Amino acid sequence: MSLFSSLASMLGGSSFGPEQFDQVRAEYPGTILLDVRTRNEFVQGHIDGSTLVPLDQLQASLAQIAAAEAPVIVICHSGSRASSAATALRRAGKADVHVLGGGVSSWAGHGRKLSPGAKDLPLRDALKKAKKAATAAATETTTA
Repeated sequence: MSLFSSLASMLGGSSFGPEQFDQVRAEYPGTILLDVRTRNEFVQGHIDGSTLVPLDQLQASLAQIAAAEAPVIVICHSGSRASSAATALRRAGKADVHVLGGGVSSWAGHGRKLSPGAKDLPLRDALKKAKKAATAAATETTTA
């Protein structure tokens, strides 16, 4: 295990590129995609299914997001704001937090689609989806 992997493991999360993104989403369908950029940046292009909570407004939603039963992937333009948001979430008690390394810049650089427009998944809906997915996973585990 690399030093980086060990550190990410101790911090309760990791940073990964677009290539691991699909694997995390497939394994945890209720994963919350938390975009912490500004509204203007989000409108220019975002990952489908993302929830916009600009970094300067994160504090107001920190407890709700930290209490979610699903992993959180934090997204920004290049990774630095997402890292700050992930640190805040970990301090609030959220263990399963990941950063999309390189942000939407890396995402687009890997030929991945960014959707223009202001349509985001509202935080309350993302939290409901995460809870529903966690409940479904728990039900599958108990019936298996």
